Amino acid sequence: MKIATSTTTIATSLFLLGLSTSSLTVNAIELSGDITFASDYAFRGISQTEEAPALQGGLTLTDTSGLYVSVWGSNVDFLAEGTLELDVMLGWSGDLNDDWSTDVGIMRYGYPNAAIDGSNFYELYGSLTYKDLTFGLAYSDDYYANAGNYFYLHAGYSYALTDNLSVDLHVGQNEYDDSSASYLDWSVGLSTEVMGLSLSLAYVDTDIDASYLADSRVIFAVSKSF
Repeated sequence: MKIATSTTTIATSLFLLGLSTSSLTVNAIELSGDITFASDYAFRGISQTEEAPALQGGLTLTDTSGLYVSVWGSNVDFLAEGTLELDVMLGWSGDLNDDWSTDVGIMRYGYPNAAIDGSNFYELYGSLTYKDLTFGLAYSDDYYANAGNYFYLHAGYSYALTDNLSVDLHVGQNEYDDSSASYLDWSVGLSTEVMGLSLSLAYVDTDIDASYLADSRVIFAVSKSF
């Protein structure tokens, strides 16, 4: 997919900014990963698996400057139009001070066996976190299926009920060039950790009325990081 010059310039600037934070010495590289089983894969409120379970996993290489590169994959079900999502991310994350942190980068969403024109696309993303409150913005100049300009403005908050149980809140606004396609998504969930496994249970919904894939549902997920 062709990326507009402005998008490429911004992504390059973000990468160079991350490089400028690195020391001149060789930085240590850390490899981390995770694997997840979820009862449904809901992306921005819309099921990507026909409301069926998903097996997902990712790997991330991070150096001490905060630069990272990640790959992430999941099964999807777009009927006859694709069964796999494979994403690649390049970004930088780090603490600004004791309370504030940030994460910026560029991401390629890939669907290797999809027949939909324009299914692969790029997105710039950035978020700012204050303690347990996060605000974020994502932008694509050529969103999925040649949808054109797209913005995703979102916020999330995690409130600790106990040392090992949190309430997780999320809301996001999806803005398209075609305003009739724009919609709101939100979720309310609980998360905890048991025997080294992360468990979550979330109620997910949107304000879309015309698709069963965007209806309200409860999603359970269990994941293991390594």
